Amino acid sequence: MQATRLPKRWRRLLLLLVPLGLAVSVWQVSLLAREEALDALYAEGRNELRLSAAGVSAYLSRHDYLPHLLASREAVRYAVTHPGDPAAVMRLNRLFDDFRGIADVSDIYLLDDTGTTLAASNWDLPHSFVGQNYGFRPYFLDAMQGRMGRFYGLGTQSGERGYYFSAPVRVTDAQGGHIAGVLVVKVLVAPLEANWTSLNGELLISDENGVVFMASSPALRLASLRPLQPDEREHLDATRRYDGAHLPTLDLTRLGRRSDGSRLMTFGDGPLEGERFLSVTRELPTLGWRMRMLKPLHSLESAQWQAGILAAGLYGVVILAGGIGWQRWRLRRERELFANRERRALAEGQARVRGIIDRTRAGLLVLDEHAALTYLNPTAQALFGHTPQSVEGRHLTELLSPADARSIAALRHTRQSPAIEVLALRPGGDGIPLELTVSRLVSPHGQRWLATVFDISERKAQEHALARARDQLEQRVAERTRDLLASNQRLSSEIDERKRAEASLRQTQDELVQAAKLAVLGQMAAGINHELNQPLAAIRAYAENARAFIERGRHETADANLEQIVELTARMAEISAQLKQFSRKSGDNLTPVSVQASFGYALRLYRSRLVNAGVTITRDWPPGDVWVHADLVRLEQVLVNLIGNALQAMSETPEPHLWLRIHPGETVRIEVRDNGPGIAEAHLGRVFEPFFTTKATGKGLGLGLSISARIIDDLGGQLDADNAESGGACFTITLPACAEPATAEPPPEEERHA
Repeated sequence: MQATRLPKRWRRLLLLLVPLGLAVSVWQVSLLAREEALDALYAEGRNELRLSAAGVSAYLSRHDYLPHLLASREAVRYAVTHPGDPAAVMRLNRLFDDFRGIADVSDIYLLDDTGTTLAASNWDLPHSFVGQNYGFRPYFLDAMQGRMGRFYGLGTQSGERGYYFSAPVRVTDAQGGHIAGVLVVKVLVAPLEANWTSLNGELLISDENGVVFMASSPALRLASLRPLQPDEREHLDATRRYDGAHLPTLDLTRLGRRSDGSRLMTFGDGPLEGERFLSVTRELPTLGWRMRMLKPLHSLESAQWQAGILAAGLYGVVILAGGIGWQRWRLRRERELFANRERRALAEGQARVRGIIDRTRAGLLVLDEHAALTYLNPTAQALFGHTPQSVEGRHLTELLSPADARSIAALRHTRQSPAIEVLALRPGGDGIPLELTVSRLVSPHGQRWLATVFDISERKAQEHALARARDQLEQRVAERTRDLLASNQRLSSEIDERKRAEASLRQTQDELVQAAKLAVLGQMAAGINHELNQPLAAIRAYAENARAFIERGRHETADANLEQIVELTARMAEISAQLKQFSRKSGDNLTPVSVQASFGYALRLYRSRLVNAGVTITRDWPPGDVWVHADLVRLEQVLVNLIGNALQAMSETPEPHLWLRIHPGETVRIEVRDNGPGIAEAHLGRVFEPFFTTKATGKGLGLGLSISARIIDDLGGQLDADNAESGGACFTITLPACAEPATAEPPPEEERHA
């Protein structure tokens, strides 16, 4: 029976509604498929970010112990406190190079407290850090404050991107200790980027200023995600983090933000021009970085097309449901084609997930409800040394040491187990330490468990090495303490011995000074004998004349003779008083002393020699007294020695001339110059040595100038010898000036007689 046909108006409406319904269905399903595809991309990007972030943190954290370990070595402390010792610096260069190779780092170098590099592992390379100053780097400033420094940036010498670890070098001194330098370890970040090339998308890491520091694509590196402010550029230039890099701004357009926090964006001019991405971010708070995963939207477009086709097909199925048999066969065939596409898509998704699992650096093992192994990824196969076929159906505890079996059984009763350390037994009998976590795994085939293992052999080796280094350090500290105690005892004994020697030396010096005075008295004996003989002869003549005048009754004449006798005896008393004053010992207390008075005393002692030799004396000093902080007797002794040496030097000079000068000021200069032959150039440096003399044998011991120099040194001054430009020797005494005393002390009894 022929079906009743719809009215023409309804047929026209149906012809209009069918394509309109098809368009609306395709549009809605495409939107739904787009959101599902974006959710899948977001989940995939988030998982990839989590794995990559764990890889970055693990890669950097395995080197954070090294600066502190090296900074505590005695060789580093010695080099930073003895930078002038080239042998110690060279040993440290080689030591750093050895540690660089063992720890698999880029560079190790030592900075002094100004930021200048003392030693480096690249000391023999063209771009060596030795001699370079890195005081502007934040890792140096942090370490000098006693903190562990962290910094990332471009190397100023190599231009390579790296992450820097620094630690302060503490040395012990009398005040307890201080920071004398900084030890720095540089780790390159390029090896991390090599692991990102297999990712489905672009992975990049930016700092707090939005500068891309690491990226899977070289075109994105050292570029800014946003325009940098002037103060930000000034801060980057001050720390030379990117060392003059241009840091262009990426032409990035944000298309929208999703509820899960991801963003849709596209690139303008550049290597990724016109490509659209889904941006998924993850913060790295410990490093101050932000990690972004840019997933391309090619799969999104494919999913939309597939969803549109599916919607159109379903719509056609609904429309053609009441059709004839060939239409139903066509619809069934279309469903079969769709099922095949779904299976292929599912298989591709599983293969993609399996590829991600196989490429991860963690070992993954899947256990069934009986804790039997059903799957091992390649990393787990390499760690345990077994293939999936050889362990299929075996329990996980069979691959571990017997001591770990009970721990594994306890972990299965928790939803998310804490990480524990276990020992894996390889087929050859070797053991490898692992870090194991077990978590529940959702599966349509029943209860499953996912075991994650990480190789911690390197960390264990580093812990053992650190423990050995700590034990060695404690042993060295104990040995050093014993050596220091022994050295302190020896030093105390040497100090006591030096004090006794110094006391003996001072006593000997005083005796030598007194002996020198007596020697001068001996030299003056002939002149004084002549001085006394004349008054004695005159006294005798006056006495005889007085007796004769008394016998004759001429008492006035006799009284005049007796008065002459009194004057002559006063003259003799003056001579003897000078000798007695010169022979007395000096004291230890320093007082204000008049330089003019000291010169006057010395000239009175040599008055007869000066007159007999016809010496011309020039006195060049201010009209008032010039006072110095000294000892009167010792200063007079020095002036007597200098004038006596000048008289002896001018003994064969036709017209002897003696210059005595005083130059006042904060320090007073006293000069004694003669016009004798002077001092030979070869003898200028030795005139103050004990027992050095150019006089003939028996004419002197060579102690006068040596004792005089020691006396002036004890008084806080200096005695210098030189030759005058016009000829002759010139001796200069430099002493600290002193204010004039308020009341002058009365001179000794001998001076009052003089």
